[in-house]
Amino acid sequence: MALKREAREELGITDFVPEQLTIYVFESAREKELVFVHKTIYGGVIKPSKELAGGKFWTLQEIRNAIGKDILTPNFEQEFKRLNF
Repeated sequence: MALKREAREELGITDFVPEQLTIYVFESAREKELVFVHKTIYGGVIKPSKELAGGKFWTLQEIRNAIGKDILTPNFEQEFKRLNF
């Protein structure tokens, strides 16, 4: 329910079917959180909310090139590596 609510509130996405990829605990020196990772395919219009400062779509190669360069969050890098994309 939270995933669908946040996708609607933050991105304006309302009609999608999420696929759960994994669940794990992320822990760093600053935080510890339970992470649920999902993916979906969505062909509609994305309408970011005013809460978002911006964003972009990345290819897998662009993400691979950014790993370890302090561009992506540690959480994201850990998820990306864990899922072997």
